[in-house]
Amino acid sequence: MVGHAAFKPAFKGKMSHLLPPLFSILFFILCPGEALPGNHGSYQSVPGLLDIRTTFSDGKHSIEEVVDLARSRGFRVLCLNDHDRVAISYGVLPFRNILRHKKEFPSIMTAGPDRYIQEVKRVAAKYPDMILIPGCITSPFYYWTGSWFREDLTLHQYDRRILILDFDDPEDYGLLPNLGNRISFQYIRPLIPGLALFSIPLAIGLLLLRWKGRLRLAGAVLIILSGVAIIDYNPFRSSPYSPYEGDQGIGPYQEVIDFTNRRGGLSFWNYPEQRSGVRKHGPILVNTPPYPEVLHQSVDYTGFAAIYGDNITATDPGKEWDRTLNEYCRGDRRNPPWGISTADFHKEGGLGLRLGAFPTTFLVKSLAKEDVLDAVRKGRLYCSRGDGAVWPRLDDFQAIGSDGRSAVMGETLTTGQPPLIKFTVSFQGGKKGSLKILLIRGGTLVRSFEGETPIEVQFTDEGLAPGELTYYRIMDSRKHLTSNPIFVKYQ
Repeated sequence: MVGHAAFKPAFKGKMSHLLPPLFSILFFILCPGEALPGNHGSYQSVPGLLDIRTTFSDGKHSIEEVVDLARSRGFRVLCLNDHDRVAISYGVLPFRNILRHKKEFPSIMTAGPDRYIQEVKRVAAKYPDMILIPGCITSPFYYWTGSWFREDLTLHQYDRRILILDFDDPEDYGLLPNLGNRISFQYIRPLIPGLALFSIPLAIGLLLLRWKGRLRLAGAVLIILSGVAIIDYNPFRSSPYSPYEGDQGIGPYQEVIDFTNRRGGLSFWNYPEQRSGVRKHGPILVNTPPYPEVLHQSVDYTGFAAIYGDNITATDPGKEWDRTLNEYCRGDRRNPPWGISTADFHKEGGLGLRLGAFPTTFLVKSLAKEDVLDAVRKGRLYCSRGDGAVWPRLDDFQAIGSDGRSAVMGETLTTGQPPLIKFTVSFQGGKKGSLKILLIRGGTLVRSFEGETPIEVQFTDEGLAPGELTYYRIMDSRKHLTSNPIFVKYQ
């Protein structure tokens, strides 16, 4: 047994949309049912929902309808993530970008990103007690193998999705570096060598025009073919990657992550172990196997979907999430990735789920958009799975040092003695239920605690070796509750 525990289960018994600070204070005083009880230092717990689709793409409810429904169920933060663009094209040689068939469906870009942002602003003004954060879900890249004629044409990696938050400028969507987006000037420089190659026969054709007869005709043909080739090459493309050059690794996705960071947004890998990515779709095959490896292949993303509709193993002790967190502790990664709950919500009752089945709870000091975004950036949040009305709730989670100082999720505690890990788990609405809570340190299961809620634990980790940065996180054995880590330096 590691350490000493006091286990007490209760058996049978952007700034233009900020709310005024006074309103936020009054909200927490007068509406305690919306700010969940707990003891996360000086922070209040506010439940919210991410990964919400509306009629701007393939959702069945308007933005206002979704906001009204979420509000009626006690959620105060809503992250809207319609598809930025849903488009696939396949071209044939020699001019694959001209001689192509393209299929496109409704999205933010077809409806107009300016309309999307304006509607979010309008609804936010109508519901001032709600925090609305616009964003999108994007499929940055895909590539083709096989042949239409052999009936084995296969679309790869299209279902690798990145969720983006806090894109409140229409240009954010128009310039996203994914295949099929609009004209962009940001990749002209790296594409110049290829453009120069096509320019050589164009220059030769122009020279031949000075002659007469067949030479002039040959020059005209060269000019036409070179011009078509340059148009097909497209140095003004939205992505530097091609769908006809096979698997290009993490590059296309890292490009989107880096772009999002430059624009001030937040990026999350979504559904890294979804099971629906391998299927037949009409006359083509779709092949996107689970991709948890991207968590350690990519860098500088904000986080990933730690709870969603499919089973996930990346959050198991010692798996991909712990690998990235330990890389951060060793100094091999600049930022730790945070876990969120994502809903893939399209309509009420879809797949038998209500709006609110996958809540993410934010630790904030005021009900303001910037406070919520700060909580996301710094990892002050935890994720749950429930039925839309009841879900596992983390009422308290702190690491406490020898001098009484404490840290909550996303923060770092420095202590001269083994830390006291303190947490309380219950169910929203006061429902009673049995849970098994796993305490994980540095990717290793330290101890499990089982009982009827509310489960209250105080655990002094005597087994922690001094001198290294590590972390603690908790999750329940059913994976319906997952905290973000608290970092601890015992020195």
